[in-house]
Formats: sequence, C-alpha cells, structure tokens
Amino acid sequence: MSAGVHGGSLGRWFEELCRLKHEKLRAVVSRNGSNYRMHSNQVPKSGGVYVFWWTGPISSLRAATFNRKLNLHGPGGRTVPIEVDDEWLGLDAGLPVPLYVGKNAGNLSSRIGQHLLLGTPTRIFPGSIGAQRHKPPTTSCQLRAGVEHHFLTETAPLNLILENIGLSYVSLDGDANAANRFYLEDLAIGLMRPPFNIDIER
Repeated sequence: MSAGVHGGSLGRWFEELCRLKHEKLRAVVSRNGSNYRMHSNQVPKSGGVYVFWWTGPISSLRAATFNRKLNLHGPGGRTVPIEVDDEWLGLDAGLPVPLYVGKNAGNLSSRIGQHLLLGTPTRIFPGSIGAQRHKPPTTSCQLRAGVEHHFLTETAPLNLILENIGLSYVSLDGDANAANRFYLEDLAIGLMRPPFNIDIER
C-alpha cells in the first residue's frame, strides 16, 4: 500500500493527540530493584505521533530554579539566545504543558524508552551547564536532555520525569502513514510550541 495523506483526518488526530493517555510516565515503566524497563502493554509497539506533557505542579515551572535560558547554535556558528517565558509555556492556562512532540514509524514503546534513558537514573549533564545546550549521549533522548537542561539542580532526573510528565499519542503505523505522521507532527509542533523541540536553522 502506497503512502498517502488523509487531510480530512488530521484535525481529529490532533484532537486525540491533545488527550493524555497516561498522566504520569510511571504508569508505563516497571521497576525491579534499580532496573527500569517499559511495560510490555502500556504503549503500543506500532508507529505514531506522541507528545510528552508536564503534568506536575505548574509552580515547578515558575520556580527560580527552573532554567529558562537556552543558547542555540545558529547560522554562521553564532549563538542565538532563547528564553522560555510563561507565555511561551502557556502557564496561565493551568493545564498540562506540552514539552516535546515526536514521531516513530514502527514502535512507540521502544521510542519512549529511548527518550527516558531508563538505564541512567542520575544526570547525563552536569548541573553547571547554564544556558548552553550540550550534546546528549544519544540522538534519541530529547526529553531527558530537555528536562536536565531546564532543571539544573535536579539530582534524580529520571524520577522527576516519571512522576511529573505524562504521555499522549496517536497510532499511525507503517510506511502507509509516513506522510500522515509527518504532517501531524508538524501541526502539533506549530500549535503547541513545545520548548524541547526548538531548534535554529543553520
């Protein structure tokens, strides 16, 4: 079956993407002693588009310890400073805050696990990184990297994530939905303005 675009369904898929499936990521992760792993049946092993949401106290995002500054690598190698303010995050709405939107062709469960770095409960970045964006240890842990950048004083980032971040997703599996995943992800990023997705053109 060739890939196609179902434009008439895009709005409905976006509506579904805005509905939390899990209020806490703790619900999709099991623990055996110090070992964490994804639950086998909580997130589909099919492709789709997903969103991580801050579902913890909004006061945590207003706190002085929440790092709002980010230095991005811009055109010509110059530094482009960004500041994530209350309006960008939509804090006055008092609702869950979208942090990151992503897509995956074949296994949402595996992709969520890659974001969390379940084998590393301690920090991957030093708390002294300040506004400078550092290169993460993998190309697949954008959520973990974003959390550590903004919560510089957090010593147990995995626990913070599991207790304060939720998940929504839409299953759109396989090559036949490649274009649909692309447009749904783009639509969600454009409307939700998730801070962990921000990048600057080179």
